[in-house]
Order: sequence, then structure tokens, then C-alpha cells
Amino acid sequence: MKNRILKLMTFSVAIFMVACQESDNAIDAVFDGTTKGAIIRTVSLNSGEFNSYDLNSAFDVDIEVQDEQNGGLMEKVNVYLGFKGTEVLATTLTASSFTTGPFGLPRANIRVTLSEAVAALGLSSSQYTGGDALPVRLELVLTDGRVFSGDDASGSLQGSYFSSPFKYNTVIKCIPTSAVPGIYTIAMVDSYGDGWNGASVDVTIDGTTTSYTVTADQGANATHVVTIPAGASTMSFAYTNGAWDSEASYVISYTKLDGTSPQTALSDGPSSAGGTKVLSVCQ
Repeated sequence: MKNRILKLMTFSVAIFMVACQESDNAIDAVFDGTTKGAIIRTVSLNSGEFNSYDLNSAFDVDIEVQDEQNGGLMEKVNVYLGFKGTEVLATTLTASSFTTGPFGLPRANIRVTLSEAVAALGLSSSQYTGGDALPVRLELVLTDGRVFSGDDASGSLQGSYFSSPFKYNTVIKCIPTSAVPGIYTIAMVDSYGDGWNGASVDVTIDGTTTSYTVTADQGANATHVVTIPAGASTMSFAYTNGAWDSEASYVISYTKLDGTSPQTALSDGPSSAGGTKVLSVCQ
């Protein structure tokens, strides 16, 4: 009886060992021929937009490269700029331009100004405007000839853990850096209908400030028209908080002095934060 039990146990162990060996072989077969990739991780996106009023405004990002040799396979990173279906090589970062980051991986800063971007794309100032997209695409080239870019980035790579999009959807904004002549119409609303209770929109032109509000007599709404003359140098629009900011909202609309190019420069509130506001005025 004992011999039978011993033979049975020996036979079972043999089957288990063969099964494990076959399983290991199956796993090996699955991973045979599989190559590891490489990623460019976004460490910090310092600026993801250009400003049409400022040629020195820039796309600015800190990146980190990781491959199976901790960045040792990197040859270079190509930076491409796109515009309405075309794409050009803007600059190239070689491995020597990277420094070693806190995790032992190569890091570098990529900065492309609007001036550099339009020059690389061969654009004149009349060929682009606010709202236009200037996507930035990165391409990682390894010393073994492999190339990785946006098409290789799955959803998991683009997520917050890896933060490796390879492509940044950069746009051109229209943020005035000085006075922009035109007609600014401020349409104010108070949802309760008892005025703005101390809140105001404060417009400063060349150092002179005028405050606009909805009075208790006006109740639910008021409209004010502000003209920035052609000779003005500076302008700013700010919101001063009142007792019931949750009731106050406003829209600032813009046209040129001749009434053309109508657009919304700002929509704010309710519960607006006090302080200077950023307008969008595209010429």
C-alpha cells in the first residue's frame, strides 16, 4: 500500500514539474521577440500657449527620457511644429544637451518662442491669429535606430502616471500687453435684481480709473460702453468684490473703433475673484 502511495506521489510531482515547465515555455514564447519601448515624460509644462501680442511668449516644457537603459539609448529628441496640416522640424536636442535628473534619468528643457515658431513655419503676421493651433510634437530617436512619437503613446502613457503625450496641443491666445484701441461694452447682470451691492468693474486707461456697476435703481442689469482711444498706451480691467458676488456676472464685448471684429473679450461671474482680469482681444 505504501509503495502504491509513493509511486502515485512521484507520478504527481513529475506531472506538476512537466506542467510548470510547459507553462514557463509558454510564457517565454509570449515574450520572445518583444522589445521594450521608450518614453518622454512631461516633468513640468511651464507654458502651453503662445500670445499673438508677444513674440517672446513661448511653449516651455521640462521633459525626462526613459528607456530600458535609463536613457542610455537616447540619441536625440526632435521637436516639430504644426500649422494647418503642415509640420516642420523646429529644433533638435542631442543627448549631450540633457542633464541627469533626481531619478538618474536624462532631463532637458524645451522652449520655443512664437517668433521662432512663425519663422520655422515661414509665416507672416497676417497668416496667423488668435485661436490658431500650433501643435508641438516630440520624436525620440534611439541609438539603435528605433523612433518613438505620438502614434506610439497609448492612453496609459498619456495619463497622469507616465504623463507622456509626445504631442502638445498648443494654441495662440490674444492677451493684450498694452492698450488695444476699440469699443468695450460691459453688460452687467444681477440675478437677484437689487444691484451689485458694492461690486464694480474698474477700467484704467493710462492711469485714470473709472468704476462701473449696477445700482440698486437699475436693479437687474446695466450696460456701459468704454472707448479705448487710438492714442492710449495702457489699459486694465479689474473686478472689485461686493457683498453679494454670487449674484453678479458680466460680459465684456469688443469691436474695433470702426465697429468691425466683434468678439467676446471676457465672460466672468458669478462669484468672480477680485483683481485684474485677462482679456482676449484678437485683431
